[in-house]
Amino acid sequence: MKSAEPDITYRSIIGITYPIILSMFSMNIMVFVDRAFVARYDLVEFAATLPAGNAATAIANLFIGMIAFVSTLISQYYGAGKYERCASSMWQGVYLSILFSAVLLLLSPWTSLLFDMLGHTGELLVYEKRFFHLILLSSCVQLFSTSVSGLFRGVGDTKIIMIAAIAGNLCNIALDWLLIFGNLGFPEMGGVNGAGTATIGGCLFTFIIYLAMLFLPKYKDSFGSLRNFRPDKEAILKVIRFGFPAGIQAFVQTGYYSLLLIIIGGIGEVSLAAANIVFTIEGLSIFPVLGLGTAVGIIAAQERGAGRSERIPLVVRKGIMLSLVFSALIIILFNVLPVALISIFQDHDSRGMFEQIKQAALPLVRITSVWIAFDTMVILLINVLKSIGDTFFIMVVYLTMPAIFYLIFPYWICVVHGRPLIWVWWDLLIYTFLMLGLVAVRFRSGRWKRIHVIHSQAADA
Repeated sequence: MKSAEPDITYRSIIGITYPIILSMFSMNIMVFVDRAFVARYDLVEFAATLPAGNAATAIANLFIGMIAFVSTLISQYYGAGKYERCASSMWQGVYLSILFSAVLLLLSPWTSLLFDMLGHTGELLVYEKRFFHLILLSSCVQLFSTSVSGLFRGVGDTKIIMIAAIAGNLCNIALDWLLIFGNLGFPEMGGVNGAGTATIGGCLFTFIIYLAMLFLPKYKDSFGSLRNFRPDKEAILKVIRFGFPAGIQAFVQTGYYSLLLIIIGGIGEVSLAAANIVFTIEGLSIFPVLGLGTAVGIIAAQERGAGRSERIPLVVRKGIMLSLVFSALIIILFNVLPVALISIFQDHDSRGMFEQIKQAALPLVRITSVWIAFDTMVILLINVLKSIGDTFFIMVVYLTMPAIFYLIFPYWICVVHGRPLIWVWWDLLIYTFLMLGLVAVRFRSGRWKRIHVIHSQAADA
């Protein structure tokens, strides 16, 4: 059965987008508070959380990226009107989460040896390994949350995602305060143990909310969320086939970024601090685009599942128009108030050094405003291609392009020739422009029309 043809409007896109943005914003606040509490408790423990957290996240993203494809499968079945298949797909994600959690837990002792290989010693090494194990454990819970939330995300009910994410992040912050410092009679677990345990607690609370939402009449009756749990070999293989490239993309994105920071760190403390400040500003400003990309991807997948592929370019055009409005605002903000943005990070105890950091960061902020304009469209098109199932192409692009522009060129610029940091930013600007060209050509080629994630009369029409 084909679903009715809903109007594709700016309002419908924004309606799906804003809860995702608020979810991401709450996550960022939680991470900021989490790090601030750990830093206040012990700076050595704080230093351990950054590399350990990044390493654990990179490894977990391989599996979380795979499970996240469940929501694409659900979107397409929802568009095709196969509501019971939506719930069934969610449960296949749960079964895969059990398997992937076991793999993560088995790998945990071996992958933590990375810190020994990097030459870390003493207290720092102990804290890094401990936090690494705790974050991997929390990632196991996130796998299950990603599976169950895929049902709500896939049908476009992103308000449930927002409610669960905000509640879970608030729980995390509260547990941070209680467990790190031992407030209100709770045991004082310290920075690493307290923050890691709080993260697990917050993830569990989020997962419980998602489970509770499955009992809502809409999902229990119309989708059969509590009865369509039979294992489906075909659906599981489909998630692995299309999700594995998406998982590789998520893994290498995190890894390449971490390696880029290591290369930049070789220039000196001022350059690394300037880069971190600008990347932080960019990361905060890109939230609306990430939410927009997710929303456009959801709608595109639903249209594909409904057999209305001819409407997908319309979805993309409307998404691009919204992204251009956002890009214009970012360009104005970054070029009119760059000093104010950078000064947010000023440490009043080191004003002399910060003046050098500010001078290094100023031109970077302006260049970043331009690459965000390109990056907004890249994010949007990448999400659309992923939602259609073109994950192998995206994996190949992310395995090759960042290797050149995040590793080889920056190493050549910084280490071999000792050029200033701004050269790396020009390199990243060129990278974003070329990425836009690649994904735009891929989308306009129409090759994605040959990819069928679900085999229904609607999708094949």
